[in-house]
Amino acid sequence: MSFKLTRRQAILSSAAMATIASTPSAVWADGHGQAATGVPYVRKDQINNGEPIKLEYWEWSGQRADYQRQWAAAYMEMYPNVEIEVVLQPWASYWPSLITNVPAGAGPAMWHMHASKQAEFCGGNLMDPIPASAADPAYLNENWIGYSEGAMQCAATGSIHTVPMGAMMPLLFVNLDKWEAAGLTEADVPNTWEELRAVAVKLTERDARGRITVAGLSMDGQEWLQNAVYQQGRFLFNEDATAVQVNNPEYRTALQFIADLVHSDKALDNEIASTRHEALPAGQAAMYVGFSWIAGFMRANAPDINWSAFLLPTPDGELAPAYGNIRFAIEAAINPFADEATKAVAWDFWHFNYSREDVIVEDLALFNGFLPPYSKVLDDPRVTGDPLASTMAKAGSLGVINDLPNVIRDEQLELVTAVILGQGDLDDLLAQSEEAQNRLLAERADWNIIERNYANASLMLAGQ
Repeated sequence: MSFKLTRRQAILSSAAMATIASTPSAVWADGHGQAATGVPYVRKDQINNGEPIKLEYWEWSGQRADYQRQWAAAYMEMYPNVEIEVVLQPWASYWPSLITNVPAGAGPAMWHMHASKQAEFCGGNLMDPIPASAADPAYLNENWIGYSEGAMQCAATGSIHTVPMGAMMPLLFVNLDKWEAAGLTEADVPNTWEELRAVAVKLTERDARGRITVAGLSMDGQEWLQNAVYQQGRFLFNEDATAVQVNNPEYRTALQFIADLVHSDKALDNEIASTRHEALPAGQAAMYVGFSWIAGFMRANAPDINWSAFLLPTPDGELAPAYGNIRFAIEAAINPFADEATKAVAWDFWHFNYSREDVIVEDLALFNGFLPPYSKVLDDPRVTGDPLASTMAKAGSLGVINDLPNVIRDEQLELVTAVILGQGDLDDLLAQSEEAQNRLLAERADWNIIERNYANASLMLAGQ
């Protein structure tokens, strides 16, 4: 699959997205030729022999639950003997409950999955492999972003259990009202890190005591670090993924940028940054660096905010050697410990949903701020006409596909937080973090670290 590469541009405004801001409907279209998984979905005369059956479908986001309930309604209309209940569970208890209940046979039939949990759930055999009746692995590998790189595989077995709902990339989100109030124009949109620092200073607001009330720039520090290291041509792990690469000039430069923002520019505030993406709609941050899913959050939770999003600035304003990280959101996983009848209906429901291009394009991708990861819909007018998805596609060929192990992500965040709080010499912090990350990495042999499969790896630093 190929992406077109062009220069950066403004990609999203609340006005431009008004036409797709409401939850799209999921209406069944009887088209046996639809085969997004390589296996066309065929409507059956009956399912589960017409006998009543109930499935629970867990989700933690009310925003997604709205369209999932529409999927369930469309499916139950076809098969009245089936009841599918979408159950909202709080994030804090979601994963502990699944890890405890699924092996005991007491969990839901299916649940919304998260890519960061993949290694853990693979290792515990907590996801049912996709059956041949629902998807053709060769077709997925050829036509879905991330498969050829190994993003969807369990590292130890190579088995496939999920299909992504969308691809997301890092973006610079901007509150346009604060931008204009600071006297900034389109010409001031930053392309480089230094331009980003200068704009952040202009956008920062303080109270009479000099305390920051509006941070010029806020971010998820871990996400900035990962993308900033990639942008300089440095991979995060060594060639065989047995050790991290932390104590190096590229890592140090990425952290120095944050240190300068906090301690020299005084344009980033740790307390505001700790609120993450909520700082932007709350008016506490004029700019925010984060992944594109924030667009879906903004549309749902901040409809009155005048905002826009831009491609992420790079050290020198060029997108090569890498723009940043590509991550995937994934939809449902099926309970491998459920009885065979439940699994059969759950996979049929899963197959039904992924057979419909409207679901793939509108519900799963555009509504949530993602690029559809299915190659055959990338030329769909809904995708090419969507400012967010179309511009992510332009930088996509220089995106490094990789989802970090949670333990490494947590250590990176600890490192960034220490830099923000000024808790030590930068070189000492780098050395300590490298040691801690390697210790955690060694605890598991089957992390799915695939960054070296980057299509443009030849542009990265040689000999690393």
